[in-house]
Amino acid sequence: MFQDAVFNQTVTITEREDGLDGETIFLYVFLSGLGLLLVVGLHQLIESRKRRRPAPKVEMGTSSHNDVDLSWIPQETLNQINKASPRRSPRKRSQKRSAGSDE
Repeated sequence: MFQDAVFNQTVTITEREDGLDGETIFLYVFLSGLGLLLVVGLHQLIESRKRRRPAPKVEMGTSSHNDVDLSWIPQETLNQINKASPRRSPRKRSQKRSAGSDE
């Protein structure tokens, strides 16, 4: 005859706590990113309401030829510009044609 001794009590198994697992670390990183995004967004909102941007200045250029500084252009180039024949507008050229021509 065989006899077996049976252990008849509740067995408690405990797992060792590792502290931080990957899931917890990801949760902390995600929450800190959301917090930082919220802080930056609030800062931008407050700054945009605090000061209004002035209208950008538009450069109008020179109003007359006397305002232009031509001292940096070589003299021979200025001479060529002044010698150039005045160009006629297309309207003046078309008036020069005779009334009978069909061009």
